[in-house]
Amino acid sequence: MPTMAAKGTLERTRGALSSPDFRRLFLVRLASQFADGLFQVSLIASVVFSPDKQSTTVGLFKATLVIALPYSVIGPFTGVFIDRWRRRRILVIAPWVKTGLVWLVLFDPVRAAIPFFAGALLVISANRFFLATAQAVVPRMVPTEDLLMANSLATVGGTVALLAGVYLGGQVSDAFGNGVTVAGAGALWLIGSWLASRIRSDLVPHTLPKDPSLLRHELRRVGAEFADGIARLWRTPRAIGPITAISLDQLGQGVVLTLSLVVFRERFGEGVGSFSNLIGAGGIGVLLGILTVGPLEDRFSKERIVAGAFMVGGLAVLAVSFAITGSTVLLASFAVGLTFAWKKIPIDTMVQEALPDGYRGRVFAAYDVAYNLARIVAAGLAIPMLPHLGVGGSVAAVGIVFLLWAPVLPRWIGRTPEIVIRFSEGAKAEEWPRAVVWGGVEEPVDVVRSWNEERDGVRMRRFRLALHDGSVLDVSRLEPDGVWHIDREEEGETARPP
Repeated sequence: MPTMAAKGTLERTRGALSSPDFRRLFLVRLASQFADGLFQVSLIASVVFSPDKQSTTVGLFKATLVIALPYSVIGPFTGVFIDRWRRRRILVIAPWVKTGLVWLVLFDPVRAAIPFFAGALLVISANRFFLATAQAVVPRMVPTEDLLMANSLATVGGTVALLAGVYLGGQVSDAFGNGVTVAGAGALWLIGSWLASRIRSDLVPHTLPKDPSLLRHELRRVGAEFADGIARLWRTPRAIGPITAISLDQLGQGVVLTLSLVVFRERFGEGVGSFSNLIGAGGIGVLLGILTVGPLEDRFSKERIVAGAFMVGGLAVLAVSFAITGSTVLLASFAVGLTFAWKKIPIDTMVQEALPDGYRGRVFAAYDVAYNLARIVAAGLAIPMLPHLGVGGSVAAVGIVFLLWAPVLPRWIGRTPEIVIRFSEGAKAEEWPRAVVWGGVEEPVDVVRSWNEERDGVRMRRFRLALHDGSVLDVSRLEPDGVWHIDREEEGETARPP
């Protein structure tokens, strides 16, 4: 069985890479995201390590604000433009825009703050469009059966390239200065542009809006749907709990990263290479977490995996707070990265399961903003923590918060019903569902099938319910008064019995 599974994975990988256009896009992602890593190191080197009189915490807060803000503000609106413009043209032009602006980060961030930060913001904003476009065009390049593998290759490959760029960029910047990493980033972006120009399809959107006035309406619609996503999230406790958990994790990670840089820069006198070492240790932890979260999900519920991750991460961070050395800080970075993967992957799934398909996009847009804002808040929070608690006390505080949160999510999920079923009036004791309350909204349903099931003396009541959006839910509960659970969600055509 393992041999067959491995062969299947290999065949799916070959299937995705058999598309010439996808191979070119994959190379574009690798070159561009490696360059992104070089650029981020240049930014950190200039803002955090170069101004000798500026505190490390203030410098990292500025860098985090510049890196995360475009993703929070521009992110929800990128799709409107990507659906109107030729996607290949975006992939070709955006790297030239980044290369034309990246030299601005060679200005002194203290004496020439306006051109420096304006250049950084514009480069990252252009990159937001570029990465969103690269993700959006994948379904146009591979068959449906290879889409999951293609997305996995693009995401994992891009992440590894980014981490490699950060690591190598830190070493190069320490040895040769910031100009070399900036020049390297620009050169690689132009290589990515050339590779994108070799894509054969121009990737024109299938439904291109012709009326220019529609753009104004689309932007308003995105704003309205973003607000609706926040409202929908507020009415869905089973989504609020996981999103609160990952936001808290980002707060803790951000504080630990800031304090780690304080240790390396101010206590050990090291340069930007120490930042790349921290990211490298955390990246190895993330990759190991991605490889191990699957076996964990086979044995434990998602909320318990997240609880265990907070427990392991909290203990590791708390232990490091008593003996802060270069090695223990790298160990903490590894542990935070490992447990981040154990949190993020189950949490994304839990948020998806808590909502009907028609609301997932807008809720995930709100989720994405909360996720990025947490990183900014964390960098700002570290500024007052350091003088009041010290490095050891601040790190210990993060560990204690993680440990205190560990049991919260399982209890939160356990006390919140996954789905509520409304039954027809006058029907006998819960016989015939007429609607479900899922994700804070009541949806009318049609009953496709109703049956009872008994296993090992446990009696269960089951329904197959068709929603009006075409999806079908299998739901069940323990008799006589258990809570309802969603067992399966499928598309209507495949879920209906013959």
